[in-house]
Amino acid sequence: MLGTTLVLLFIAQPQAGVSLTAPALPGVVALLQDDQAANAAAAGLPSGAPLQAEQPLGDPFPAGLPVDWLGALGDNMLASVDLSVRFAWDSGTESWATSQFYGFDIYKVFSGDRGDIGTMVLQGFASRIDGASRPYFFDPDNEWEFVYRMFFMNWRLDPRGALNLKTGHFEMPFGLEAMIDTNGTLRQMGTPRNLGIKADWGATLNGVSNGLEYEVGVGRGSGNGWHSSGDPYLFVGRVGTIREADSWVGVSGFVGDLWRPGGVQVRRRRIGIDAGVHKGPWSFMAELSGGTNNGDAAVNTLLELDWHAPADEWLLYGQFMAWTQRVDGWDDNLQLVLGCQWAFDKHTVLSLQYVQNLTMFNDTERTGELQLQMRYRF
Repeated sequence: MLGTTLVLLFIAQPQAGVSLTAPALPGVVALLQDDQAANAAAAGLPSGAPLQAEQPLGDPFPAGLPVDWLGALGDNMLASVDLSVRFAWDSGTESWATSQFYGFDIYKVFSGDRGDIGTMVLQGFASRIDGASRPYFFDPDNEWEFVYRMFFMNWRLDPRGALNLKTGHFEMPFGLEAMIDTNGTLRQMGTPRNLGIKADWGATLNGVSNGLEYEVGVGRGSGNGWHSSGDPYLFVGRVGTIREADSWVGVSGFVGDLWRPGGVQVRRRRIGIDAGVHKGPWSFMAELSGGTNNGDAAVNTLLELDWHAPADEWLLYGQFMAWTQRVDGWDDNLQLVLGCQWAFDKHTVLSLQYVQNLTMFNDTERTGELQLQMRYRF
């Protein structure tokens, strides 16, 4: 049975405006442009210099739901519905898997007499996976699971955006995942596999100042839901140069004991460095991190070369991922990923990705997977 996915995608923080290349409501664009100019000055950048945007460059989707009927509550608000379905062919099992999602996306800037108070992002979607293993946070007795993607408020503590307090459910500020919004897309940065978690409930201090951006905080360590059995926790943070410059570099850290059903803990420790170079439509990015998985040494590497069309209707990318760990001895899983996204109108994006395992842990069969996604947003 095929279904639909409602995914929420406007991920933006008070210190970062949404991409001005993506269609948006004129009033919100003007507000974000003013906000961006103020933050550029706070960051020590020249007037008009761009800052990072958590909504990805190349997101072609408009905010299609009317919010005028909300009155003042609808001011500076974007609202959308997102529908998507994925198909994946695994060469090892020679079978298809289907994923389907449906959800909502609300992005709201709250303002007062003295300027912005904060930014709220609410993203949630129902998800169903057939023909493949499901993530640990899925209830085994239910076919559908409601997943909190981003449910947070980023409170502005400093009028220039140098200090903000984010509370709620959000992505971990670690490595390239903090730079690239991969929610709802086939393209991923390997964060769940590396850290054992991608998004969590918690709080961070974040901002942009003197040419640096930072986000540091704590989390529950339980992922989609709030669980305390086994005393999970995490500390995570990243500090780096401004990502919208021609080149950038950042360092990250992660310490966590993570919840799993039954109170089982997954213990991860990581230190990482990420860097990137932009040249016209081309970008090259790299991430290297090392640490331990439950006490065993682990090293992970990601390299990506990508190309954006001038109007962002096309994205082509290639990735090399290396997962290396030491248990009884060193072992690795090397992957090559080739993918593309085509936004052929303002509502629909088609994506295609092929993942080939070059080596597998324990010298098992080298499998490949072909993944397709159709996404419609209004």
